[in-house]
Amino acid sequence: MSSSLSSSMSIQVSITTIEDTHVFILLLAVLGFRVFATCLTSQAAEKLQAETSSRVTTLVLDVTDEKSISAARDFVAARLQEGQGLWGVVNNAGILGPAGPSEWVSHDGYQTCLAVNLLGLIDVTRTFLPLVRRARGRVVNISSLLGRIAVAHSPNCVSYYGVEAFSDCLRREVYRQGVLVCIIEPGAFKTDMFRQDSLFKSFKMSYDATPADIRQHYPESTVEAVDKKITRASAISSPKLHLVVDAYVLALTSRFPPTRQLVGSDVRLFYRLLWNLPTPLTDWILVKLGESAAH
Repeated sequence: MSSSLSSSMSIQVSITTIEDTHVFILLLAVLGFRVFATCLTSQAAEKLQAETSSRVTTLVLDVTDEKSISAARDFVAARLQEGQGLWGVVNNAGILGPAGPSEWVSHDGYQTCLAVNLLGLIDVTRTFLPLVRRARGRVVNISSLLGRIAVAHSPNCVSYYGVEAFSDCLRREVYRQGVLVCIIEPGAFKTDMFRQDSLFKSFKMSYDATPADIRQHYPESTVEAVDKKITRASAISSPKLHLVVDAYVLALTSRFPPTRQLVGSDVRLFYRLLWNLPTPLTDWILVKLGESAAH
């Protein structure tokens, strides 16, 4: 086994993710990695530890809390051999931001989403980067198709556009330091975070909190229309979560990993075409698609 596979690494795991992350962790352990997997709660960490191998060490981490991030770094560093670094840090903690038109979303709604999806990712990366640099390893940031084209509610799009920009800046800054920065951009997959009931509940909360005189300007965002949109979007979401797992593994094990990986046929074919069209044409197509989905 190559030295890269025998190096230690840290995996940032979100409790909101499902079996694709668990399969990823188990696969890395089988490949010979030592994995530090983090969860938001001690109960989730204990459950994950019981379901994985002795090569996996779980710990608690809240990516919105700088003290928690520093404590996780110290925990990992204390379990490395002297002079040893981390082969990789994978940032995939994410939450669903408030659903609804931008005008309906409060400042706190944006802040809550950004705190996890963007600022948490930045803080984890900054804190663990010295350990990654020591191993001349890599940072793998999980973004989304929403970081390339705004086709969903703005809090998530804003956060993932930020992930893309941060990753691009960091990649160039550490270019001469032997550290690689990779971005994974999944399309629409059937995950817990994007369940129909979660999406509709989020929208209904935004709807109820918005005055009627503002809602009247958004006829395509009635409760009935959005329920139809969510149902149709869920129906075409891919169940092939192994594609995301494969992208994780490629980013960590390839000698020359792709800088960006578009994961899913929707993002590789349809959405990539859209973001390369002239912007007015892209806008017209997406508006028409949104109107048709609501009927």
